[in-house]
Amino acid sequence: MNAEPEIVKALVERKKAVDSVASLILFNRNCKADSPTKEAFWKYLVLSLLTTQQRSTKGSAVDLFETQTPFPMELQNYESMRSDEEVCACFKGFRFAKPVARYLRINHSRLFEKEILWTRFQSSLAQLEQQRNGGPPDPSHKVLERKVARQLAGHLKGIGPKQSRNLLQWLGLTRYETPLDSRVAGWLGDNLGWNIPLDSLIDHEGYEFWLDRLQSVCEAAGVLPTVFDAAAFEEGKAPRAQQNPATRIGYVNKNGQVVVRNTDLRNPDKNRALYMLGCSYCGQIYCACGSDIAQHKCPKCQGGAPARPYDGGGE
Repeated sequence: MNAEPEIVKALVERKKAVDSVASLILFNRNCKADSPTKEAFWKYLVLSLLTTQQRSTKGSAVDLFETQTPFPMELQNYESMRSDEEVCACFKGFRFAKPVARYLRINHSRLFEKEILWTRFQSSLAQLEQQRNGGPPDPSHKVLERKVARQLAGHLKGIGPKQSRNLLQWLGLTRYETPLDSRVAGWLGDNLGWNIPLDSLIDHEGYEFWLDRLQSVCEAAGVLPTVFDAAAFEEGKAPRAQQNPATRIGYVNKNGQVVVRNTDLRNPDKNRALYMLGCSYCGQIYCACGSDIAQHKCPKCQGGAPARPYDGGGE
């Protein structure tokens, strides 16, 4: 029996009372998305670029920037600015302000100088709105969601697979195509044993491979991927180093046991992710649960608890 859907279902159950998760569940059940305006699209384009290199948790610089009234980088305000330096002054305290300012200048030109690209995007966003508001969620909806996410990433500077899905999710138009970042990848690694190389999320092929896998698990769990994303985001707010530093590759515990990698396997008794460990004294290779790594002793030369031998699984 595949335990992954049950783990995802349990995550949402734990977090369903949290405001961000509860509001998303309610929105997907009872609310219709608004028609995207030029001004709303621009706002979420700005925020999607900013969140490429910084977090958007409550109280963060991005969150405080977003909730200002009026929004500091609203379209009309941006169009009155004369230089990238003036834009950067609005992004004081943000990392990579200069590239973001340059991307905005390029994207504004592409979108609005002749309105051709914006008109094309409007048509695609209208299709998403019609699909989103036309009935209950259906897994087939991800086809159009993915098509539009690819369209945005293909035409907007600084917007990749993650940022395009961030933008569409902010607009309330998607339920299946979600942002995959280090925090979500970390949750999937810690809880489902998935070993997601972060560089594989840069291009569409790698990103969509992992997203397809996640969508399948969510479908089996009866959970919308956007709801999973919100729940995993909430549970992953603490830095991974605070959650379990012992699962990091290269970690050495006090008994000289070294973490080699995540095996993508699970302990059948404890239903926890298994990690390959190596003994720095005798060279024994074996597997142990992530929660046991910090105290584990080598089963061969230190009299440690019997451990699952490494059999090449997860290669």
